[in-house]
Amino acid sequence: MAIKISVIIPVYNIERYIGRCLQSVISQTLSDTEIIVINDGSTDNSLSIIEKYALKDKRIKIVTKKNEGLAFARKTGIENAEGDYILHLDGDDYLENNALELLWDEAVKTQADMIVMPFLWEYEKEGYSKPSILSPETRYNNIDFFRSIAFGDNHWSVWSYLHKRSLYSHPISFCKELSYGEDTYLTTQLVYYAQNITILRSLPLLHYCIQDRSISNGKISSKKVDNILLYPKLIDNFLIYKKEYEALKPAIACIYICAYNLLLKKCWFKGAHERSKETLRLLQKYPQLIRNKQIRPYRKLFRLYAYAPALGRIFAQYYILKKKIG
Repeated sequence: MAIKISVIIPVYNIERYIGRCLQSVISQTLSDTEIIVINDGSTDNSLSIIEKYALKDKRIKIVTKKNEGLAFARKTGIENAEGDYILHLDGDDYLENNALELLWDEAVKTQADMIVMPFLWEYEKEGYSKPSILSPETRYNNIDFFRSIAFGDNHWSVWSYLHKRSLYSHPISFCKELSYGEDTYLTTQLVYYAQNITILRSLPLLHYCIQDRSISNGKISSKKVDNILLYPKLIDNFLIYKKEYEALKPAIACIYICAYNLLLKKCWFKGAHERSKETLRLLQKYPQLIRNKQIRPYRKLFRLYAYAPALGRIFAQYYILKKKIG
């Protein structure tokens, strides 16, 4: 029986959630699937839980490796995949039971290289959820879809795309050093090689679970800062020799500015003066970005930081921490 979809699940120390994730996949109404679980050097009980599920369902393949991070765990899963399409699924998230069937039906109907599904952001500790962005279009080519993500009209989240395994026949790079923004870099490459991208209009099919909002919104480490500054450069370097590079420069500039926004939102002020001057230079070069919904709330803050850093810091601490911006 041909395998229609390979679901790749990286796992690292998520014993509380991996059972729910696996149950959601083995319960899918589409059965012509394989479930590739990459145990990325877990030191808790994750592996024993996975093994129990594997005894119940022969579609589960377990690959255990040393811990190298999410990007290389996904790379290992891809190397072991045999399905026509691939879905990346984080081990603490879960699917609605008809998700794969609806995605597969859309793939057959449209022959798309990539199908984008709606999902829910689940704030489990706070007890509420919110839906993903409703895309303004239902069909895209690769360049228009990349622009739509960069400008905030679609998501970077690689786990929200069912995509053809054949896309990996192109040169795809994985950066081991990148632990934040790895979705953004991988998505850029996959989208570039995908010629036909379709948006599935349905109820949300995936639950992206944010276990502790205080962690994601709290102080960040210098390593995470390095990652936030790295992924725009990786995207830029990937596209720089492509024929569409000149046309994509405003979108790439928007990605840089959004990364700088994120650091201000996280109250990381080291280097903010230089980044703000660079932002103003980019906005002068690409004035259409001034109206972008991701950038507009930060314009005054960037200007303050560029010309009066001390005042900019006071402004940032007061307004950002009061959630007036972002």
